Amino acid sequence: MRRALALTAILAALLGTAPAQEEAPGLLLEQRVFEIGRKLRCPVCTSESVADSAAELAVQMRARIQTQLEQGRDEAEILAYFQERYGDWILQDPPKRGPHLLVWLLPAGAALLGLASLVVFVRRWRRAAEVPVEVDEADLERVRAALDRG
Repeated sequence: MRRALALTAILAALLGTAPAQEEAPGLLLEQRVFEIGRKLRCPVCTSESVADSAAELAVQMRARIQTQLEQGRDEAEILAYFQERYGDWILQDPPKRGPHLLVWLLPAGAALLGLASLVVFVRRWRRAAEVPVEVDEADLERVRAALDRG
């Protein structure tokens, strides 16, 4: 009885995995299409990637990505294909060159400028705190008398 159950379980497992093995290449291709599609901006709805968009143009672009993957092209070639046709703005992560370099360097420059300003401010504040305060002796006596009364 145990042998029959074990044999049935093994056969069920083998039969259950057979279609998955056949579907695996198609599933991997679809995953790859969406992976590359996430790196491209949808031309119709620019706040979404090609993978996330339901626009007709995004669907066509995903089909084009799939066709190119089936032809054996790699990710860099596919991204270059779309970049050549639409320009650098099509990429979700713009290249770090030319005018796009400013987008990458400006925040770092602003952070450095803010840090330098903070250092200068703290140094001036410390120097000002080290300078003794000139107090009129009459005012000092008046404060001491008020403290003694209180």
